[in-house]
Amino acid sequence: MPPALRLHVLSVAAWIVLAICIARLGYLQVWRQGYYQAVAENQRKQASELAPNRGGVYLQEQQTNELFPVAVNTKKWIAYAVPREIAEPQRIAEELAPALNAFQQRQQERLQRVAAATGQQVRANRAEENPESAPAPDIPAEEQISAITEQLYAKLNRRTDPYEPLLKFYETLDDEFRTFLEEKKLPGIVVQEQTVRTYPEKQLAAHVLGYVGWEDEQQVGRYGIEGYFEQQLRGSRGFFAGERDAQGKLIGVSAQTLEPAQDGTDLILTIDRVVQSIIEEELSKGVERYGAERGTVIVMDPNTGAVKGMATYPSYDPNYYYAIAAADVQRNPAVSELFEPGSILKPVIMAAAIDTGTVTPETTMVDSGPVRVDKYTINTFDGKHHGVQTMTQVLEQSNNIGMVWVAQKLGEEIMYDYLRRFGIGEKTGIELEGEIQSMLPRPSNWNVATLATTSYGQGIAVTPLQALNAINAIANGGLLPQPHVVAATRQADSTLTNVRPETVRRVIAPATAADVAAMMVSVIENGVGALARVPGYYLAGKTGTAQVPDETGGYAPDKKIISFTGFGPLSSPKFSVLIKLDNPAGLSFASGTAAPMFHNIAEKLLNFYQIPPDYDAAAPPPRFSVDTGTAG
Repeated sequence: MPPALRLHVLSVAAWIVLAICIARLGYLQVWRQGYYQAVAENQRKQASELAPNRGGVYLQEQQTNELFPVAVNTKKWIAYAVPREIAEPQRIAEELAPALNAFQQRQQERLQRVAAATGQQVRANRAEENPESAPAPDIPAEEQISAITEQLYAKLNRRTDPYEPLLKFYETLDDEFRTFLEEKKLPGIVVQEQTVRTYPEKQLAAHVLGYVGWEDEQQVGRYGIEGYFEQQLRGSRGFFAGERDAQGKLIGVSAQTLEPAQDGTDLILTIDRVVQSIIEEELSKGVERYGAERGTVIVMDPNTGAVKGMATYPSYDPNYYYAIAAADVQRNPAVSELFEPGSILKPVIMAAAIDTGTVTPETTMVDSGPVRVDKYTINTFDGKHHGVQTMTQVLEQSNNIGMVWVAQKLGEEIMYDYLRRFGIGEKTGIELEGEIQSMLPRPSNWNVATLATTSYGQGIAVTPLQALNAINAIANGGLLPQPHVVAATRQADSTLTNVRPETVRRVIAPATAADVAAMMVSVIENGVGALARVPGYYLAGKTGTAQVPDETGGYAPDKKIISFTGFGPLSSPKFSVLIKLDNPAGLSFASGTAAPMFHNIAEKLLNFYQIPPDYDAAAPPPRFSVDTGTAG
């Protein structure tokens, strides 16, 4: 090629290269300016969300006002793998498998201990959800380790994967497994600190507290206090943005943006730790002793509506909420399940009749045998009949025939009005997630049978809390208190706000409340509630045995609800109690099951509150008179 032509070709090539460079430079500086500016900004700046601390939940000790944490934030440890940093996945899997298998065995033992303490069954097989979390004790250890090794290898061999958890998202490392991982320092295996919700008192008040679980990879409160106050407990996230140098360190003199996270609100509950412990112990004993499927106990201050204790057995440990076989165990039946109350509703109906002047405690009726109402025959619970009976004796003997007589005198409209006054047919408004409304049809939907059966608590449905709060109105001089479970709130700046007790409305006159309270004392002193009696004290009470509706619209022949409600002492009620047993074994009545449980609980509460006796318990028991409300 002649020199002149070669020079011309080189010149053209140079111009082409120069044009390409200019075009590329223009593309980068003009068309892609935003992108590269963003990359540069990202390299130079740092931005992150700031997580708040979840508010704590506390119980307050009565004598010292000391706070006991029952739901707090704790530092735990998790472990995960970064497969793209693991060059030898098979070797790492083989080293991890024995330690992971040992952890699983320890975890299963922990869950079995929790199950034994709460009366629950642990899930037998979690293999479908996470194979590594379901060791099978009947398979030889070598086979278990071999299976885990294969599962681990499948995870660790995902060469481009930046994250693979070693445990289920709700599990954390125990000390043994954490020590193993930290000492081994296996490539690509990361041990990281994480804040988790823990419950130091384990199953104590579990159904009141609820728990913090997972939803869409975020921790969220569920059930009880944790669910109801999710927004207040969670707080609000903050934000930080600033510039950093080439080494990634923040530049102190650069512009920075900071919105601090707002920590969640602390809650101080009305629940008393001693009272809660008493009822949980007595409830578990009672459920086991009487062969019941489940039981619930509530203790309240009838004057303020403060819940002092609320327990269900079988229960669960919110630290291991995920391990229980029964799917609905976390729901609190005290507020989220309806039942037909049976005879514990009789004092409410009697109060309506006395308040309207329809009857007095001394009014008489004649019980000469079963009565026919529409197509139904109504009898007494024991088939016995007592002739002339006062209204006090009707309650003492829990006489269905006497209550039907009262209801027919009262009428549908008045009965309905008083039931609504007592809170039946509406939510109590307590600060617990999942409360449901009781069922109270309007009188236009009643018939003569409805009027009759409602008088002794069948064909009407309430929650245990609604039933007890209706009795609170009798103990509280006719005023219906507002049930509540939060005594105070404490903000992140330590500002403490006490919750003031409220009254919903006046339900009955003070004189009516005094009459019915005395009649309920006579139920224990002279009637079917004798086994609830605590010598030295006048306690009010009422037994209840009710049938259980089935899917056919009738009643299940082999199921029943046993209950007892009461308060004391008569002169100045300090506590009210409701006991409910679901389907106890055999031909059980409340007089022989729930009544003795009330005795045990009331005796301990009287001692705990240091309430002086009404009379000398060592002397022969005096005869209680409804006329004077004292021994006579």
